[in-house]
Amino acid sequence: MATVQQIPLSPWRAIIETGLYANSVYKTSMAELYELSLRQPEIVATSHPMYNPSQFGLPEDAVVLVSNDGSVVGRTARARLLVRTFDKDQSDRIQALLREAVYQFNKRPALHLEGVIGLHSDFMIRAHLLSPATDAKNMLDWGINFCPFIKPWKDIYAKSRIINEPDIIAFADPEWSHPDYPNGCVIIDELTNCIAILGLRYFGERKKGTLTLAWTIGVRHNMVACHGGIKKIGNMPPVAVFGLCGSGKSSITNSLDHEGMLTAEEKVTVIHDDAFLIDLERDFSVALEPSLFDKTDAVTSEDAQLKFFYSAQNVGVMATADGGKRMVNGDVRNNNGRCLKSRDMFRHAGHCERPGILIWLQKDTSLPPISKVTSSSLAVAMGASLSTMRAKGVENVDALELEKLVIEPFANPFRVHSLLEDCEQFRKLFKMGCECFIMNTHAFGVGDELEDIPKELSLAIVTALVRGNIQWREWRTFKGLLVPKNGNDYFGTDFDRKYKPSRNSGYLRFQRDRMQDRITFLSRKRDEEHDMANTFIAPLVSARLTIDRILEPDLYR
Repeated sequence: MATVQQIPLSPWRAIIETGLYANSVYKTSMAELYELSLRQPEIVATSHPMYNPSQFGLPEDAVVLVSNDGSVVGRTARARLLVRTFDKDQSDRIQALLREAVYQFNKRPALHLEGVIGLHSDFMIRAHLLSPATDAKNMLDWGINFCPFIKPWKDIYAKSRIINEPDIIAFADPEWSHPDYPNGCVIIDELTNCIAILGLRYFGERKKGTLTLAWTIGVRHNMVACHGGIKKIGNMPPVAVFGLCGSGKSSITNSLDHEGMLTAEEKVTVIHDDAFLIDLERDFSVALEPSLFDKTDAVTSEDAQLKFFYSAQNVGVMATADGGKRMVNGDVRNNNGRCLKSRDMFRHAGHCERPGILIWLQKDTSLPPISKVTSSSLAVAMGASLSTMRAKGVENVDALELEKLVIEPFANPFRVHSLLEDCEQFRKLFKMGCECFIMNTHAFGVGDELEDIPKELSLAIVTALVRGNIQWREWRTFKGLLVPKNGNDYFGTDFDRKYKPSRNSGYLRFQRDRMQDRITFLSRKRDEEHDMANTFIAPLVSARLTIDRILEPDLYR
């Protein structure tokens, strides 16, 4: 065993783990889960061959299985309940609810699958998924997304560094329902590494719930929890990009040649496009999953990447002339169609050294396509107030919410440890020499006068950053940020005309308002949740005062 079972006394852990050992539960295998999934009523067996099924102990003729949910095809963040925030009455009430949920669950046949989280022998956590036998496809996908507890991962885990943490336990019952929780219920006790996912069918709840606990374990061991992508280009230090779905995170991370801009010597090695940890003591970054869980909205019927599919969720299926069944992607059936696929579609590795460049991807039209941060405190502040827009269909939220700009600290809506812990870990990383940049991947300007920022420009910027080609000048109306001095040389002769921040009053007022949005958000975290420090608010206040002095000089004479 590479983990040490020193578990703090917790009723939450006791309730969930005890349910794991009931007579109704037995350990399953990937092969059995595949056979059960084939018989699961709502599953469709397609004619697409599964990529390299033998690595999971599956038959050579295994095919891609499609599971489709009903009305909800994305994550339901409002279902999350953090036990560390409960008062005694809440704790007693939810514990009773959880005990009843496990009791009713244990009266049905159930399965237990083991896995490993982490692709570096210095960080591997054993994990367990407990689900009803009727949920075999989600369990199969969980095993594919992480590492099932079979060779070679089992042998690597046995020799891995001992980590003083209890195993992760994820309990999921999609058949659970309760009138007080019509949107389901996710109960998280991160202190003892357990989670209960009740009344939610979507596979992403199981994936992100497990990652949530792995990230939290990492932070307890002086690591940085990262919901982002990381890659190496040639022999340069790794590049890490952080952003929510739809920000360009996967497009930037998984691009192999930056639309032809990289040379043959600048080979790309992708570590992961969604979840990793940075170990600040041992100088490595580690991916947590061997597979990719990607959107299929841009996948065509002849797409070369179909060869690398393991599984799919919430996509259409149609009959072919020869009697087969093929997937219909492109989000025809619903938004947020998904697949699990292999990283073998490009050059990849499970780990690398610490990143030398860190990029906050923001969808904030007051920001130009690229700027450089000059201080560690401001770098943290801009990450803690990362502004973006939600990707359609990824989350189970009202349509109006999708149109609003949101602030999601460090682009990680799955964080359950305190925000201040993340702030301190990122500041350590920046103080170690990691450079911080901000990329707006949406559009730049005020009101209807917006200049789009195409993907090609974003990739050109990352290329220039890695090569060290950009010369910088002070952004006089945003104290602490620098903007390109030679942007026209590398990004087109109209770069400055389109994207140079102006000093007209309309833009400055808009820029100030966006700064104030960040200040207000972080101040609320400090005053109401006691989860922010003035150290990370002061740089934004100082930047806003610079604009105040320009717009209202008489007040500062």
